[in-house]
Amino acid sequence: MKVYAVADVHYPRFGEVFTEALSSLEPPNLFLLAGDIVNRGTAEEYPRVLDAIEDALGKDFPIIGCYGNEEYSEVRDQIISLIKGKMILLDEKSTIINYNGKKIGIVGTQGSLDKPTSWQKRNIPGIKDIFERRAGRAESLLKRIANKVDYRILLMHYSPCIETCQGEDLRSFAWLGSRKFYTIISNEKPDLVIHGHVHNSKVHEAKVGATLVKNVALPAVERITELELDI
Repeated sequence: MKVYAVADVHYPRFGEVFTEALSSLEPPNLFLLAGDIVNRGTAEEYPRVLDAIEDALGKDFPIIGCYGNEEYSEVRDQIISLIKGKMILLDEKSTIINYNGKKIGIVGTQGSLDKPTSWQKRNIPGIKDIFERRAGRAESLLKRIANKVDYRILLMHYSPCIETCQGEDLRSFAWLGSRKFYTIISNEKPDLVIHGHVHNSKVHEAKVGATLVKNVALPAVERITELELDI
């Protein structure tokens, strides 16, 4: 199964890099968007990213995404309205797709930080509780689909492990991701975890137990990540 994944397009900031990367690809079986697809809440740019994918690769495959921290909560309804059903956005939800007689379950979440940023503490009431709830919800969703699917993907924006943050100041991991999700992955053992957010990573792949974790942030990887899944 051919899967493409990308995060942190921050369209139009890295729009040129994104469209250039698309130009060399063949159509996939699944395209995953791991958040921060637009820059600083510019909801009106989201359809342009989907149009770029369609122009380059067609539309005979599902596009599934989660929100990042720059898809601000107050513009998410607008994004849903603008994308007009061209993709599925998973906000602490799951979906199941079929491929060659197999069922692939995808859980989508923004993820959590071990420490809220100063902006989040000022502007999002109860942010620590929100981060706790997201972790619990992701774990619950992974459990719920475990016996219903052949392959599980956790799609998130923030990082779940320090390994794919190498290249950043690792003292700042608390503002890049959450150890709670590392524990969830260790316990639940999804087959694949896709994340973004970490722009300066030099290590884009890691294993948590048997689970493959991929950082697909465009500024770090400088291309759209291609995966061939044995499904």
